[in-house]
Amino acid sequence: MTGPRLLGAAAALAVGLACAPQPQPGIDLIGLLPDASRLAGWRVVEGPVAYGPERLYDYLDGGAERYLGYGFRQLVHIRYQLGEDPLACVTLDLYDMGGAPGAFGLFRSALPPDATAQPWCAEAYSSGTVAAAWRASLYVHGEADDGRPELLATLSAFVGEICGRAPGETVLPAFLAPLPAEGLVPQSERWVAADLFGHAFLAGGVTAAYRLDGHEARLFYSDLGGGEAAEQALEKLRAHWRGQAAVEELPSPGRGGFRYSDEKLGSGSAVTAGRFVAGVHCDAPDLPVVAQQRLLAALLDGLAAR
Repeated sequence: MTGPRLLGAAAALAVGLACAPQPQPGIDLIGLLPDASRLAGWRVVEGPVAYGPERLYDYLDGGAERYLGYGFRQLVHIRYQLGEDPLACVTLDLYDMGGAPGAFGLFRSALPPDATAQPWCAEAYSSGTVAAAWRASLYVHGEADDGRPELLATLSAFVGEICGRAPGETVLPAFLAPLPAEGLVPQSERWVAADLFGHAFLAGGVTAAYRLDGHEARLFYSDLGGGEAAEQALEKLRAHWRGQAAVEELPSPGRGGFRYSDEKLGSGSAVTAGRFVAGVHCDAPDLPVVAQQRLLAALLDGLAAR
């Protein structure tokens, strides 16, 4: 997307989670691991090794910050080998993300565009030599060394077995419910832990892509915890766009806000409603204002029930 980028920062996370589900009890990750002895020719050749927040950088060098931002608690890593070939392995990484927001957020942030949906956990996919799934606090990532059918079949069986024993409900997070169904691009919903679109004053939130009057736009909302905080965040967002694009007042929906347009940066609008800041952005400069208002009004109707 031209314009704002999604980045993580722990400083705003506490505000963003003020109204989110509370962290769930820890998961017995080792207890979820498949028993290699039940499959002929397979054995464990590495692990299981557990990593907490303080050691995550040892395993995910350069990538740990993203996991920590989503609420990471613990990782268990294990590697299974078929026969005597050290390159005929399946690697599994099981993550306790502290709650459904983190597990969902991490899963969706890594969802490949060519992924094939699989019937495991709350959501799952396979793509090439990779399979992943999530349910409640659990995020599972597995990878085969190559595309040999016997390796891919075992990878699928392992992830399916883990999901079959995983605790928690097989439901999507409640924060997705306010999103309008009409025009929603399937599986485009994302949860951003902090700094929505790179703005420290937007303490994380939900985004989703929509097909709207021949354009693709991204709808978003952020829970600021209170009406005054929401108004302050909207003013900072207004100032951000005023420095880059033509900005005009928008009297509705909700308590109103502003709209903007620029030939290079695109068009969009943002409003407040209670404790929420909501908005829509399109890379094209000519997204009709009426279409923006219609989509935002539908979102605010959903948020009113929260």
